Amino acid sequence: MDEKKKYTRRKFLGKSAVMAGTAAVGTSFIASTGCSKSFSTDPDKPNIILITADDLGWKDLGCYGNREISTPNIDRLAKEGLKFTRAFVVASSCAPSRASLITGQYPHTNGVTGLTHIYKTKSLSPFHATLPEMLADAGYNTALIGKWHPSPYLPTGWYGYNERLSGMLPKTWKIKDAKKINDYIKRNRDNRFYIEINFLQNHRDDFGEFQFSPDFPVDPKKVNVPDYWTLPNWPEIREEVAKFYSQTMEMDAVIGDILKELDNLGLAENTMVVFMSDNGPPFPGNKMTLYDRGTGTPLLMRWPKKIPAGKTCRGLANTIDIMPTLLEAAGVTIPSGYDMQGRSLVPAFSGSCDKLRETVFMEMTYHVHYLPTRAVRTDRFKYIHNYSDIAKGLDQCAHMEWAQKICELPNQPWQKPRVEEELYDLKKDPNEQRNLVGDPDYKNELRKMRALLKEHMKETNDPFLGKEFTHDYDPEMYKPREAGKYD
Repeated sequence: MDEKKKYTRRKFLGKSAVMAGTAAVGTSFIASTGCSKSFSTDPDKPNIILITADDLGWKDLGCYGNREISTPNIDRLAKEGLKFTRAFVVASSCAPSRASLITGQYPHTNGVTGLTHIYKTKSLSPFHATLPEMLADAGYNTALIGKWHPSPYLPTGWYGYNERLSGMLPKTWKIKDAKKINDYIKRNRDNRFYIEINFLQNHRDDFGEFQFSPDFPVDPKKVNVPDYWTLPNWPEIREEVAKFYSQTMEMDAVIGDILKELDNLGLAENTMVVFMSDNGPPFPGNKMTLYDRGTGTPLLMRWPKKIPAGKTCRGLANTIDIMPTLLEAAGVTIPSGYDMQGRSLVPAFSGSCDKLRETVFMEMTYHVHYLPTRAVRTDRFKYIHNYSDIAKGLDQCAHMEWAQKICELPNQPWQKPRVEEELYDLKKDPNEQRNLVGDPDYKNELRKMRALLKEHMKETNDPFLGKEFTHDYDPEMYKPREAGKYD
């Protein structure tokens, strides 16, 4: 039996016992059985706080150059730590992105290739090893609060989280204050702990709407639609932007209360805080796409004990790199049989980080609908291979008159059939507006990018390798509709 199979079987046997103890109550193993566990107090290991925003773009914060929003607490993480300026998620859709974060694997490897509340069979297997599980095995107390999308219908205890601080129902997921988080930190001030804090603020509600946060008003007349969203600066879109910013500022305030608690307890020096988003902003042509505006993410890491303050990393990074980074920081060895596809970013903490990766790869298979796409990005070029002409659509904006109206513009083809291939020169065209596939001046680059993607798909056993481009476009899918539960 090879090492991978040995490891899988060992985890299967161990998790079977945990699942048997939790199936009846749907909570964590420790909480449901009344068992106690001795957690590590090793002072050389950091506490770890992983914070994820939902649908926040990579340039929608003050520390990334946005001067129309106030995010002082998230900006503080950048000032006191390491800021990545070219980090990318592997999928521009919540469940695949988040599952890749805690597995260090591409969606087609871990199996989470679509929205799991719609496609239940695409949920992360409870027998799949995860970041919190490996940390728990090493003595960390592990916890989760907020959104849980890799497998929303199963207990989080089956995935390595010792505690769940919010309920299973989505209505309990929104984090409006830091009370439960700070209580958890206080209870574990003498333990090594890992807590995953998954905010929901920047996600539209069940009816595709944003609301102003009462404590954080934003005047729509004083904001503009960000250029990189590639949307017109219309008043009705600015109204959406203002609400989006208001929700971002609410999240920022909660993060500020968490950072204050770390300071008050004397834990800030040896606590590693990581902040990122799961995909781009929930606006047409952003989220659900593999353009930079759909996959680019803010990525900040603060760990005063090990990371110098105010450092900026311009190298390419991928969010499948988060898991190996946190494991290395915690001194946890990745099991030899585990198929880790990310690579640790720890060398960037003290050394040069302008050349972390030569390439990053992204993919989509499903969001709400079938959307098969693969992409590779280098320092200068982006190549996208679409495996169907099915349109990207408007997702939760489909009921909005302005969203339907923008699709009449030449650079907003979200309800039109897709082409098979796309190539962009990011140096000359950072917003990816001019497809160069037919340009003879770029035929060599097109050949190179095709080869890079093909080799990656071959190495990772991507089932779309060699598949033909199919014609699935149906104009009936894109007619205006009433708001509803899309994501």
